Amino acid sequence: MIPGLERFREFFNGFEEHYALIGGVAAMQWLENADMKPRATKDFDIVLIIENLDSRFLKRFWEFVKLGGYGNVQGSTGRRVYYRFTNPQRNGYPSMLEVFSRIPDGLGVSGAPAIVPIPAGDDASSLSAILMDDDYYALVREHRDSFQGLPLLSPAGLILLKAKAWLDLYMRAREGCHVDLGDIKKHRNDVFRLALLLTQERTLAVPEAVHRDLREFLANFPANSPDWTGIRQSSGAANRMPPPAELLGILMRHYVSAT
Repeated sequence: MIPGLERFREFFNGFEEHYALIGGVAAMQWLENADMKPRATKDFDIVLIIENLDSRFLKRFWEFVKLGGYGNVQGSTGRRVYYRFTNPQRNGYPSMLEVFSRIPDGLGVSGAPAIVPIPAGDDASSLSAILMDDDYYALVREHRDSFQGLPLLSPAGLILLKAKAWLDLYMRAREGCHVDLGDIKKHRNDVFRLALLLTQERTLAVPEAVHRDLREFLANFPANSPDWTGIRQSSGAANRMPPPAELLGILMRHYVSAT
């Protein structure tokens, strides 16, 4: 059981159109439902669906933060806008909430911001969000599925986000930046575990940029790669995992470029 999940589900009942859960929480729900052993997770990655956002949801979100007594409210430099909440003082709340979205319509920004404010009227403590690429944000918006009262990104969508996250971390590591190698392996392993949930008779059309990211990710794991030993061992379903070449083929056939 994910710490804080039931409280989160109950508290945001009726607000399912305003957000989607991605990351480890969403992956764990799908894997558990398929009787596969999920990895432990405790962080909630929340994508705000900006087209559906309203003051009711924003007030509800801040109420949750206040009731949980989140002690570390992280804001972007120089402004009282917040996107990451950690260290709740009350039991039964998620260990961390991290907020993502796209740039709101009509909001003028300069340069390449990593954090964007979410308009909330005259509230001096406006919520903000980690900026998502438009293609990946659209993927989340269009491929949400309701599961036991929670809006989750589908397994097919999670695979694409996790492949992109792996690429980003891998490139940072190659450039000499400090990167947790455990995070790199986490995303790698999740991609191939979630691939076992794909319906082979269906395909998903995605933007060419997203498809290119997936191809680049898969190219790092040819069928003869020694990484497959670790991938199978961490899957929790080694007896259900097909040979590497077959699994790679399933992934390549499932996604098609829309352009």
